[in-house]
Amino acid sequence: MSESTSLKNQLRAASGEQACDLLLENATIVDVYTCTTFQGNIAITDGMIVGIGAYTNGKQVVDVKGKWICPGLLDGHVHIESGMVRPEELAKVLIPRGITTIIADPHEIANVGGTDAVRYMIEASKNIPLDIKMMIPSSVPAAWFEENGATLSSHDVDVLLQEGNVYGLGEVMDYPAVCSGDDEMLRKISLAKTAGCPIDGHGSGLDEKALNAYRVVGIENDHEAITGEEALERVRKGFYVLMREGTATRDMEAILPAVTPFNSRRFAFATDDKHLDDLIEEGSIDFSVRKAIELGLNPLQAIQLGSLNTAECFQLQDRGAIAPGKKATFLVLNDLNTFEVNSVYVEGEKVAENGNLLTSLRPNIEVPSQLLNSVRVKPFTKQDLQLPLKNSNEATIIEASLTSIVTKKVVEKVEIENNCFKPNKNQLKLVVMERHHQKGTIGVGICKGIPIQRGAIVSTVAHDSHNIIACGVDDDSLYHALNHIVDIGGGMAVVDGDRVLATLPLAIGGLMSTQPASQVKWALNQLQGALTEIGYQEKVDPFLTLAFLALPVIPSIKLTSKGLFDVEAFTFIDQ
Repeated sequence: MSESTSLKNQLRAASGEQACDLLLENATIVDVYTCTTFQGNIAITDGMIVGIGAYTNGKQVVDVKGKWICPGLLDGHVHIESGMVRPEELAKVLIPRGITTIIADPHEIANVGGTDAVRYMIEASKNIPLDIKMMIPSSVPAAWFEENGATLSSHDVDVLLQEGNVYGLGEVMDYPAVCSGDDEMLRKISLAKTAGCPIDGHGSGLDEKALNAYRVVGIENDHEAITGEEALERVRKGFYVLMREGTATRDMEAILPAVTPFNSRRFAFATDDKHLDDLIEEGSIDFSVRKAIELGLNPLQAIQLGSLNTAECFQLQDRGAIAPGKKATFLVLNDLNTFEVNSVYVEGEKVAENGNLLTSLRPNIEVPSQLLNSVRVKPFTKQDLQLPLKNSNEATIIEASLTSIVTKKVVEKVEIENNCFKPNKNQLKLVVMERHHQKGTIGVGICKGIPIQRGAIVSTVAHDSHNIIACGVDDDSLYHALNHIVDIGGGMAVVDGDRVLATLPLAIGGLMSTQPASQVKWALNQLQGALTEIGYQEKVDPFLTLAFLALPVIPSIKLTSKGLFDVEAFTFIDQ
């Protein structure tokens, strides 16, 4: 059907001249424009809402008396790879929960496989009920000195924009490049602005002048505010603030008191990085809406933040509200205050009901071979894992938090053996090993705040370069953990001595599984059981905390394959 024919059908249905395709009767409509509800019938034709009012003629009629109708939810910033499943599998998890659009930044897998990896994610996101708006990673690598698998240049950004399958420019993490007027970064931003694309921010720890620079170049949103004061500073400068609720980063409770009826239209929700088990057990943006309500936000306002605000932030004028001219992508709620989703419609078609996906997804697309063979390391020995200390028994330590990706820099006395650091359950040895080009570089440091009592945990998910990262109580466990993860070609594991207690293989770039979501969830449960076996008793998944200990653009101190890095001073630390 041509666009003009469809438009004529929609106009006739809107005027009542012909029956609409789908008629929802007796609806209680959530009006996110005014944060009120009202009663009415909703007429839908060719996937669009064509009218709200006294419509009675529909080819299909659904009585929704006693239910609430609200827009589908949008996730304003998410890395699909953090869910550890392919886009097709992620859709099976998110759609039944009411998330119908996500703004995805594939910079995790781009750091492994470059433009080919981005194109794979684009293809894997097509023709599924979850609308995935793919951004072009702007900062690959996240910092110029990182040892990642690939680089995305301004030329690559230009080519991807011209191919027409991307939506905007992903989070600009390299803030020193922005603030210093780096030509290459400014070319990327200029290309996106010329194309009329949204540009994502990443303003972690930025001062007033740096935030000003971000706005000057056209960055429009930020998900890195962690306090109400930081959020308000960004709103005053014209940013949208995306309140983040992920696995390791949970900022809403600190930020929400800053949201008022006068400024709420500049706030929205994002998950950023959330593991599959948390998505299944807690939810995604539906969880954010429920949590906001529990923390005292009006339910209608919470829905507004999760739908209309995000849509407008990303220039998605065709969705985000129940109104004529909008896509008929909406949720039927059993209860407004608990945000209990009864069913989900995408462009007028029911795709999920009572937590179950109703539509069949197309077969998974083939994964490029280079993404299935991404763990390549130079042979190493236990001696390579040693950390000699120059300053007697004192060392700089990374103090991690299980609920934040921001770390603290501390100096403490440590145990020494043969002039090298000897780890224990309070001061773990942290290792980051280059795994893309067999360079043989290994960063060794000390961390605290991940309370395992023995053994080691290891992963190829290590933001953003995704080298191998491991922490452990003893060198033997660390050595076996590192070797095991190389042998399986990437993933996560819990090791105690020479015993592998549990493993989750992540064959796609060392980041995502080739298995269904149900199988990945089972493997994650096994990992949790193994963590208990080595004495870990916290509810927060330590693997995501571990993953961010290698990201040198988030304060305050991190470990890369080249060594310990002071983010605020932007320099390496010599122990």
